[in-house]
Amino acid sequence: MSVWAILVAAGRGERLGLDQPKAFAKLGEDPLLAEPLRRLDDSDWVDAIVVVAPPGWEEPSILLAEELGCGKVSACVTGGERRADSVRLGLAEVPGDAVAVLVHDAARPLVSEAVIERVLAPLAEGWDGAVPGLPVSDTLKRVGSDGAVLETVARDSLYTVQTPQAFPADVLRRAVARGGDATDCAGLVEASGGRVKVVPGDPLLLKVTTADDLAKIAAWR
Repeated sequence: MSVWAILVAAGRGERLGLDQPKAFAKLGEDPLLAEPLRRLDDSDWVDAIVVVAPPGWEEPSILLAEELGCGKVSACVTGGERRADSVRLGLAEVPGDAVAVLVHDAARPLVSEAVIERVLAPLAEGWDGAVPGLPVSDTLKRVGSDGAVLETVARDSLYTVQTPQAFPADVLRRAVARGGDATDCAGLVEASGGRVKVVPGDPLLLKVTTADDLAKIAAWR
């Protein structure tokens, strides 16, 4: 099947304290964006890639793809104000004959071939989407505005969800067209009545939020 990847890299990354977007924070000698871009381009499962770049950083993103020799990059578009907007703009570049769409956040650079395979497999079984997730291991408490514990939340069946997330192309198009501002694409598909499966995630798919996260990922590469 024809699988297109949308690499969402439009985040500002204020918490990194940089004067440039998160995707261009340094991970070793390269911009952060280079790592997931290279991995998606190397994947046997991915046929083409759309990069969603930070506003004003479209040309550097294209030049980076060229420098890395990423021949699967088909387009680079400007991201929107919200993540859902960025996905919609990237999806507009995916052709109508695409069978599946993989949406991945550049802020999770260590995407592996195994995880890509795991999220794509349920689509052949009739699922409307699949996401990688890790079971919650910490005790969870709901806390009021004054800091008081309101309740302890049972962690059974609770997962933290990662990317890449995979969907049949037509399912994702309908969910995005329906609108909404879910924090991930699976939320949009769920809101439109879709069935989404959680598959085993990867602890290495840490999301870069702080400088400490960058240091951890650099050590894991």
